[in-house]
Formats: sequence, structure tokens, C-alpha cells
Amino acid sequence: MATYEAMFIFKPNLTEEGQKELTAKLEKLLQENQAVLENSQVFGRRQLAYEIDKQKEGLYYLMNFSSGVSAVIPKLKYLCNIDENVLRILIVKKESKEAQR
Repeated sequence: MATYEAMFIFKPNLTEEGQKELTAKLEKLLQENQAVLENSQVFGRRQLAYEIDKQKEGLYYLMNFSSGVSAVIPKLKYLCNIDENVLRILIVKKESKEAQR
């Protein structure tokens, strides 16, 4: 199983309820595609290095998950591309500890 780390930047004007709905939607997509959510963390509102869609701040959300199905990554990116509340997404495949040696 491959391990991934995904960082999402949401619009800063997103309500707390809207943020919970969006994160639940992302987590549901992972569950539907046999991915295991290992950790999720909200970093809160932070200043962006540059404006994205006329936004100077964003809400940061981090997810660590494992998946044996490679199709989950394109589905996750597609879901974020069609949702207007997601400014950016970055998904990185983490190396296993044995490969680092």
C-alpha cells in the first residue's frame, strides 16, 4: 500500500460548517476507494505567499492516507477541481522507511 500526504487550501470565507462538510466529502471519497485515512489536521487560516483567485489568505487542511488503488488520486483531484471552495491541492507520495535506507 502506498502512503500519501495531501495538503488542501480552502477559501478563507468558508464557514466552520462548510469546512466540516468539505472535509467529510473528501474523507468519504477516500473510504469509497478503499483508502485508509491515517491522520487529518486543520492548520487554520494562514497568509498565502501570493494571491489565488483574489484571496490573500487560506484555510489549510492536511490529510495522510494509504491506498492500494491508484485511481483514488485522480478522483481526489477531480473533486477538488470542481469544488469552488478549494483553492489549491498538493498530493505527495511518501517514501517508505525501508526505501530511505
